[in-house]
Amino acid sequence: MNSIVKHLLAALAGLAICSVVVAAQDAQAHVQGKAAERVEQYKKIRMMEVLGLDEQSSIKFFTRYDKNLEVMKDLRQKQVQTLARIQSLRKSKASDNEYAKVVSDLRSLEDRVNQTKSKYIDDLKDALTSKQLAEYLVFELRFQQNLRDLVRDMQQKNKQELQKR
Repeated sequence: MNSIVKHLLAALAGLAICSVVVAAQDAQAHVQGKAAERVEQYKKIRMMEVLGLDEQSSIKFFTRYDKNLEVMKDLRQKQVQTLARIQSLRKSKASDNEYAKVVSDLRSLEDRVNQTKSKYIDDLKDALTSKQLAEYLVFELRFQQNLRDLVRDMQQKNKQELQKR
């Protein structure tokens, strides 16, 4: 009987620990989601400033922008899922043919990403002037690079702070 109680308590403790870990992950995802949302809002404001969009152009542009954002998000998620399949192939010691299928799927997704980007730029031509389109493309490139640099700098700062402790 004593053994059963010990096992039950161990199982309950394990369940409690799992619940705490899942809750922490959910909280972190929520915080990351809010941070990403703030970054996106800031980005949109900066784009409006840089491009000098009036109300009508802004509506046209952001309708296309938001639609493209969703399509690209979906494609990136599919890429992540496909890359995860490689991990399971490693574990199962899969054949070369199975790896070839995943590589083919990744190439297909990459082609879809490129086609989507190209179509998006074409779609923007009736919402932006050629100059605005060129400014937008430069803005996107610089914004993404600055964001990567910021994240890298924050990671290095956090790493240095941990090393000091």
